Amino acid sequence: MLPDKTHPEWKYLVKGEKQYPLENFVLQLKVNQTAKDIKSGKLSVDKAVDDIYALCLKYRHAVMKDMKKIFNS
Repeated sequence: MLPDKTHPEWKYLVKGEKQYPLENFVLQLKVNQTAKDIKSGKLSVDKAVDDIYALCLKYRHAVMKDMKKIFNS
């Protein structure tokens, strides 16, 4: 189960404030692109959290190890 979108780690993740050793390559690419889009002003933090959360929800089995790393740290 994914932590709620209000959990602060989601914002750290999408803004690139904390670096996590992600195993899922698609998630890693999406998170890196999202951080760049936030910094350039193309994307809001809330929209970025929504996008990454939706990706993780859709592929929750593929990203479960990464979610454990992020939210247990």
